[in-house]
Amino acid sequence: MMISRLCNSAIARTTVNSLFAHVAVLLLGFILFLQPAHACSEKSLDAIFSPERSTQRLLDIEAAMARAQAKHGVIPKSAADEITRKARADLVPQSELRAERDIVRHRMVALLNIWRKSLNEEGGRYVHFGATTVDIYDTATMLQIDQVLAELNICLTETIGTMAVMALEHRDTVMIGRTIGQHAQPISFGKKVSVWIGEFRRHQDRLGEIRQRVRRSAILKGAVGNYSGLGNKAIAVEKSFAAELGFDEPYLSDWHGTRDVIAEYALFLGLMSKSHARMGQEIFLLQSTDIAEVRESLPASAVGSSSMPHKQNPIAPEALVQSGRVIPRLAEILQDDVINLFERDNISRQSPVITEISIATGSMMRTLNKLLEGLSVNATNMRSNIDRTNGFVMSQKIVFALAAHVGKTKAEAIVKDIIYHHRTGSRSFAEALRADHRIADILSRSQIEQLLDPAKIDLESQWQIERIAAGAE
Repeated sequence: MMISRLCNSAIARTTVNSLFAHVAVLLLGFILFLQPAHACSEKSLDAIFSPERSTQRLLDIEAAMARAQAKHGVIPKSAADEITRKARADLVPQSELRAERDIVRHRMVALLNIWRKSLNEEGGRYVHFGATTVDIYDTATMLQIDQVLAELNICLTETIGTMAVMALEHRDTVMIGRTIGQHAQPISFGKKVSVWIGEFRRHQDRLGEIRQRVRRSAILKGAVGNYSGLGNKAIAVEKSFAAELGFDEPYLSDWHGTRDVIAEYALFLGLMSKSHARMGQEIFLLQSTDIAEVRESLPASAVGSSSMPHKQNPIAPEALVQSGRVIPRLAEILQDDVINLFERDNISRQSPVITEISIATGSMMRTLNKLLEGLSVNATNMRSNIDRTNGFVMSQKIVFALAAHVGKTKAEAIVKDIIYHHRTGSRSFAEALRADHRIADILSRSQIEQLLDPAKIDLESQWQIERIAAGAE
């Protein structure tokens, strides 16, 4: 559907006079066509939090620690090889793990008790050697968040790509710009979308910055974070441990009692949710009956009302607004976890919250992508809404045209006087201007018509949209 829309837009539309815009629309469409289908998918994100994947992640961490320790002579290499060979989730069945945890009431001990049954004597002796539970689970959390951020980046890339296509497609689709709830000046719908692009590009920048800190947060520092019990090569082992997991050199300082990076992740998701909610609210309003400038794509089977068959209620925009309320509340819980007790106490039970906020964010982003992909734009209604003020929204252009002759202060005074006397009457702005000698002595009829034509998009505005869309890729 998107490719067809793009081709029709680029080839058939006569209002676009820029060859760059034609080529860019087709190029962006081709790029989107080459992307894997359903790249921003529910399955890929949900899988990160599955019990089997979580168990495998813990085993991978234990194996990475063993290899790092063997590299520095802390444990035998043969033991590390055995631990790595047996780091398989199928050797720790979920049913047995749950049963063992009910007995010992400790998640790490339960896992080790089950897993050791498959290890040989040497592997069983050196697995989890010198480690503490919080190091393993903290590292697992950071691996998890890193994987989530990678998935969310795919979603963001899809969102920005769709926006870029839409911005170029509607570079010259004029609509009224609104400020403080009032008609202000005409803009193009492409300009509105270009604002969304800039906002979401900044989110993508933030994601990359946060991910850098996440990828420095593998941790292997012992019970109170001072490497006690990990030997005289503990710092080197931790560095090798992070490398084994594909992470960057870890922070030397202990962060378990602060958890600021986790809080930053949550606050980032909260901020993103506000952007989604703002867009949802704007689309909600733009598709209201009285404005009717855009329309959400819904299946024919969708029911708007149980008592009024004519209604087509917004669904995705409403869901986005709700996400902007729920996700920041979850982020507050993880932010509160920064206020912790002493060196390494844990009273937060943060894992369920991380799971919930991550999955909710992925769902929100898919909702927006689907909404944008099917959003229809009613250019006729957009133009009709501009004309509701009978041309008076073009007042600034008249001021600037007059200013070259009488100065800006006097020009503003003249135009305000004309508006004051004619805005509530039957005359259009064009008629009022032509009837006033202060205007007629300076501007011709054709000049007034040109200045009051909202379809004449400023060249700088066109370039703004094109460059933002091009920068999106």
